Amino acid sequence: MRAFDQGSAFRVTVSGVEVRAWKRTFPCSGVPSRGVSFTFDKRNGDLVDIFPDNFDGEGAVALCDDARAYGTHRLNLTCANVRASEGS
Repeated sequence: MRAFDQGSAFRVTVSGVEVRAWKRTFPCSGVPSRGVSFTFDKRNGDLVDIFPDNFDGEGAVALCDDARAYGTHRLNLTCANVRASEGS
């Protein structure tokens, strides 16, 4: 994964190789076997955009959560929603 600071947002890209490795832990995820990109609001960690946007479901949520956690850690962010959910 790679994290990018984009001002008021941050983006995390997950390569196709990383997605395929992740899918081995979540084989029925429905996530495509190619790279994906998630953009999050820096203030609260809310998802702003997914590319490509043609998948959803529990697998998409799980990969999105992993990407958000990676990005907040890598960029040393303190998004309110992310920190609150990590403690639960």
